Amino acid sequence: MNFKRTLMLIAAVAVISGAKAQTDSTANQGPLILTLDSAKAYAVEHSKTMRTASLNIQKAEWAKWQSISNMLLNVDGTLSYTTMFGYVMKLGEGFAIPNNDVGTLGITASATVNGQMVMAVKLSQMAIDMQKLAQKGNENDARAAATTAYLSVLIAQESKKTLIDSRENLEKSYNNVVQLVNVGMAEQTSADQIKVQLMVLDNNLRAADRNIQLAKSSLLLALGAEPNTELVLTESLDYFFENEEIDLPEGALDNSITVQQLEMNVKMAQKQLTLTRWAYGPTLSVQYSYSGRTYFGKDAGMKQAPNSLTFALRIPIFSSGNRYAQCRQSKIDVDIAETQMEQTMEQLQIQESQLKFNLSNAIETYNSSRESLELYEKIFRNSVQKFNVGTISSSDLITVNNNLLNAQSTYIQSLYQVMNAQTELLKLYNNL
Repeated sequence: MNFKRTLMLIAAVAVISGAKAQTDSTANQGPLILTLDSAKAYAVEHSKTMRTASLNIQKAEWAKWQSISNMLLNVDGTLSYTTMFGYVMKLGEGFAIPNNDVGTLGITASATVNGQMVMAVKLSQMAIDMQKLAQKGNENDARAAATTAYLSVLIAQESKKTLIDSRENLEKSYNNVVQLVNVGMAEQTSADQIKVQLMVLDNNLRAADRNIQLAKSSLLLALGAEPNTELVLTESLDYFFENEEIDLPEGALDNSITVQQLEMNVKMAQKQLTLTRWAYGPTLSVQYSYSGRTYFGKDAGMKQAPNSLTFALRIPIFSSGNRYAQCRQSKIDVDIAETQMEQTMEQLQIQESQLKFNLSNAIETYNSSRESLELYEKIFRNSVQKFNVGTISSSDLITVNNNLLNAQSTYIQSLYQVMNAQTELLKLYNNL
């Protein structure tokens, strides 16, 4: 009985110690301190999609080696044992051939090469290049997601900061009017009206806290980090909006992943056409065989040559139009790929123009909303001073405060618009 209790105690201590070690490990893990560039690098490094893309590249590389190995030497070996149960073949009076048990060791070495095999290797290399392009596209998506999430956190924090400033200014006015109410120089209604406005601001602040938490959760998801990781963002929002114009060289659209994939599709279709045409070409093969026999009996029986070497050249002559039909289909595939590229390029050019227009419009809206916000902040400060000296009513002050809140909301929305428009354009250019 004591032995069982001792085992249970040891197990309990082990469980508690393991849980404590895990807690300590989590607690000792420091915050994740990120600039925007480091956030994008972290997202690329920890993305599950990037892991899959890397595996696809490895798979394509092994497929290329498989294509190469088809043209290299292949060696097979066989080992067999045959018995005829002592049967003797009689071919005439006094002439017989024994069929003794025989063991055979056979080795065959062969190699085959033709134009289609060579083109298959080139197509395999292009398949690797396509997978690498897909990986670059995944990297671009990961950087775009990290950029949007990172800036969303900063914008959400900026939104909370503007609300805090408004509440502090309004609270000062509320404290002043409460003092006036206490000495009978103001009505309680004025204080109540401002208090209601403060309650509205408190609700907005709580909503801002939830928005910040949601933005941080989205950033953690984009980074591929643990859900409970503490984040410290070192960049300032002003850094990103000092210069909203994007200075890109001519032909920046050519750097688009989509454009590169379209070009690769055309090249692959052309290589596939060449591969199909090589069906008209000859195939050269070489084969060496060795067959060594061991007879189990008094007489060896009929001997066979142990070594043989064969050279063969197969030349296609007639296929009832099968090869011609395959070539025509491959030629049509090239035309389809080229047409799709032309069509998509036109669509991308239209998309580029639209994204540039969206960015220019967003920048104009941002500049206008920022100037409006500065004016409303100035009006609000002046109104607070006027309210404190009794030249305007509490209703007037609340109206001015509501206008300020609307201006702040418009300003925050303009930040989101600039961020989204700029990110989409840079994502198109593969320049994030």
